[in-house]
Amino acid sequence: MTYRFKTVLLALATALPTHALADWNGAYAGLTLGSNFNTEVSTELAGVEVTSDADDTTSVGIFGGINVQNGDFVFGGELALSQASDVEAEVGGETISDDFSILDLKGRAGFAVDNLLFYAVAGFSRLSDGDENANGLNFGVGADFDLGNNAIISAEYLTRRTTFDDEDPEVDVDLDSISIRAALKF
Repeated sequence: MTYRFKTVLLALATALPTHALADWNGAYAGLTLGSNFNTEVSTELAGVEVTSDADDTTSVGIFGGINVQNGDFVFGGELALSQASDVEAEVGGETISDDFSILDLKGRAGFAVDNLLFYAVAGFSRLSDGDENANGLNFGVGADFDLGNNAIISAEYLTRRTTFDDEDPEVDVDLDSISIRAALKF
């Protein structure tokens, strides 16, 4: 009886589907839709620090990168370009409204679990209003889900801390965003 029981268990174990770890190696590119919030514009006027919260905005963009996988660990880099329209804040009694092009260069490090990749990012960001640039750092976290057939959907939270150095006085812009992303692997 135990021989037959063991045989049936072995047959069931080999017949059950298993989940293989997704292959995250290679290049990818995609589109992103984001919500920008907690945007803070600050400067110093007459020796006093003035800070204002900007209205929430939406951004759209493109991104591309490359991953290298070593077991469960995934490392890579990504370049993203997005556009945030109508970022509006009141600073020193004056309303500032602008459109920003956002360039993010990010290093990625993550851990893969089946077809999920949990990752952290850090890198460089540049906000440009067409005339001047704010440079600074970015950092955040995200999760990619491999849908199969080289398709990926993901969500990412990113914080940017930038400064318009050419302004007198300096203007700091802090911009947080949550993005929904869709990509194809190559």
